Amino acid sequence: MLSLLLLIAGAPLQADPADTAVVLMYHRFAEDRYPSTNIRLEQFQAQLAHLKEHGYNVIPLAHLLAAFNDGRALPERAVVITIDDAYRSIYTVAHKLLRDYGFPYTVFVATDPVDDGLTAYMSWEEMRELEADGVSFANHGAAHRSTSEEGDYASEDERLALVRADVERGWQRLSEELNPVPGVFAYPYGEYDAATAGLLKQMGYISFGQQSGAISTASDPRSLARFPMTESFGGMDQFRTKVASLPMPVLEVGPWDPVVTTRLPKITVTLGDTHSGSPGSRAQTFRQERYEFRVLVDPFGTGQPRKSSAPPARVV
Repeated sequence: MLSLLLLIAGAPLQADPADTAVVLMYHRFAEDRYPSTNIRLEQFQAQLAHLKEHGYNVIPLAHLLAAFNDGRALPERAVVITIDDAYRSIYTVAHKLLRDYGFPYTVFVATDPVDDGLTAYMSWEEMRELEADGVSFANHGAAHRSTSEEGDYASEDERLALVRADVERGWQRLSEELNPVPGVFAYPYGEYDAATAGLLKQMGYISFGQQSGAISTASDPRSLARFPMTESFGGMDQFRTKVASLPMPVLEVGPWDPVVTTRLPKITVTLGDTHSGSPGSRAQTFRQERYEFRVLVDPFGTGQPRKSSAPPARVV
């Protein structure tokens, strides 16, 4: 199920490519001990060169948010670069390369590891230095705890109150140390459920997950997709496809909640109208006024409830 939906999310199909963007997500740079979250230096250099040489418009995260909030137009071939967790290799490796290309980027900071002085993370002083050089920062919570984490809660209200408190504490610490971008959040581990996504929306946040896919201004702001860039998923063949991808025109997906509670989940996807572009162009699409299909698969082979960072809504 999840693989199929992610393929749908990345398919080169969209009604209006001028309202679309690809968001990239990184963690570590040239930290070979952590291949699951690291991008190798030569991979990163090749990716940046590709963006420059092929005319992609790397825009600030604030520009993307303005498209959602105020209807600001996005340039064609828009790309946004985000980095989660504030690891120190941003400061020692990534920043100079990004600055040399003139590419803006945003770091989502989980504040507790920074306050605890963990050496794997940038210090507040180093982040202020980057901020003075044009880097922006945003809320990743305080404790870097999953917003859908299971635990011994007295009630659902208690669980949601703890999520709210962590998000608010992260924002408070960021605001005390930096000038963060308001109204945007990245889910730790990319994990959430419908209740926490609704809470973040109620708090005024546009939120990002860690599921793959392109987005448009019609995408659900409770969980916008980003393409994770790691050693395994950062090869140039994959990268070319990902940055050129466009989202499908999905009208409705059900159920939306990414928490899977049945062994054979049924997913219904309703597509809307699209318009054809020039053959071979990035905007090449099909036309279908309305089309509905259902997916019934066994993704886990067990009857135990499971959760995933790749919700059905990501095909929007």
